[in-house]
Order: sequence, then C-alpha cells, then structure tokens
Amino acid sequence: METASVKSLGGVGVLKGLCLKVAVLKGVCHFVSGRSRSHCVRTAAVTTLCLTAMAVNAGRPLSTDDAATAGDGKCQIEAWRERGPQLRASVFAPACGVSASSEIGAEIVRATIDGEPIRLAGLAWKWVPEQARIPMADAALQMGLKLTGGWAKDQQRGWNTSTTEVLLLASLPISDTLATHANLGYQRDKSLNAGATLINVALTGSVNEHIDLFAETMWNSRRELFGERIYSAGGRWWLIKDTLGLDVTASRTSGAQATTTWSLGFGWYGLRL
Repeated sequence: METASVKSLGGVGVLKGLCLKVAVLKGVCHFVSGRSRSHCVRTAAVTTLCLTAMAVNAGRPLSTDDAATAGDGKCQIEAWRERGPQLRASVFAPACGVSASSEIGAEIVRATIDGEPIRLAGLAWKWVPEQARIPMADAALQMGLKLTGGWAKDQQRGWNTSTTEVLLLASLPISDTLATHANLGYQRDKSLNAGATLINVALTGSVNEHIDLFAETMWNSRRELFGERIYSAGGRWWLIKDTLGLDVTASRTSGAQATTTWSLGFGWYGLRL
C-alpha cells in the first residue's frame, strides 16, 4: 500500500497533538477547584485525545494518510506506545482491505493524562479508486477519500460519539525513493461543539532496503480549540522488507508551551484474511 516504500502513513491518529492540548485543557480548568476541577480535566482530556482523530489506522508511522489501501483480502496490524510529559498511551490499530479500492480500519487507545485514565476507539473507511489516478509528466497523482468516526469513554456516561472527520487524500511519487502525501479535510468535535479545517503534509523516503525516513506537519484552522501546529519526524527499520517493521517517531508542537511526544511501535503487513 505504498507509493514509496513507507507503508501505512495514515491511521486513527487519535494521539497526535495530544500533549499540546494538555496545555490547553489546563488553561481551561486552572480556576476550577475540587471535584469540579477533576471532572473538568477528565472531560477536557477526552477532547484532547480526539484532536487529530480519527483518521483510523493513521499514527503509524505518521498521521498523514496516504492514498492507498492494504489490498483486497489483505490485513495489517499496527501497535505502538506513546510517551510525553503528561501522556502515557498504548494503541492497537488493525485494518483490512475489503476490495482493491477500499479499506476498513480501527483503533483502540488506552491512555492516561496526568494520571487520568482515557479510553478511545475509532473506525474509518478509506476509498482509493483507480479512476482517481491522475497521470502527470513523470508520475501519477493518486486521490482518495477517508471517512472516520471516534468514540470516547466517559466514566459516568460510558461510550459516546466524540468526533467525525472527512479527509481528501493525495499521494504523489517524486522519485523511486521519495513521495509526498497531503490531506485536506474537516473535523467536528461534539464535546467542543466546534469544527476545524485540517491540513496534513508528509514527505517519505527510503535510505536503503531496510531504512525509511519520514517527516510531516499538521495544521488546523481553530488553534485556540484544537491546538497548535504539530511537526513530526521519524524512521522505520524493516526486519522483513514491506512485511514487518519497527519504527520510532518524535512529534513536537509549536507555540509557547511546546511539548515533545515519542512513539515506539511496529507494523505487520500483508496478512491474508
């Protein structure tokens, strides 16, 4: 499912931008005291985790989604651990191709922010038709569409809808070893009763047969609610080329209260149904 050799550039991505929004929620809850403050932090934390959600099956190795699918009858399993100043999170994200042009993915998240437990889940459908392939001078621009939904578990009300998102996907090979990927979309956060335009851009490349490198930036139109710009970079080491890989990613937010989040995980691809 790659345009260069880097696989799975998209996923739920529920944790990207998380540490940035921890600073936002602390600002909102700073003047609330006692049990009310605890509820405020817990509610805001759920909203925080859903910032970049839910482009299901993203996050590994980056959150920008590529215009490609796992392939008809093929599945992939990705899992990773994220760690930031106030964040500890474990993520499990499987996906399967239901046809040559479509894919269904999921993501399950168990996390804590400042000791507060958080549970998230997401589902996504990706559509990348051959008819959306646009020939260009030296390559072809592949377009696609992704629809996602996210749920957060509240300790009092249980599971409830948190976010919905639609993304237009684009992938363009630059050379045999380099490719660019871009997303343009809109996300609606139910708990905030607000939405924002999203723009993600990534560059991926292969150093050699076993090492890939990647970088991205993520932006939204409502920074006061959804957080500042995010910059990420990392690498993947293929234990088995295009089948089993280990990766590490560092994500840093912009702004006065910038934070860095580290992610370590693996991806297993080409599994048959």
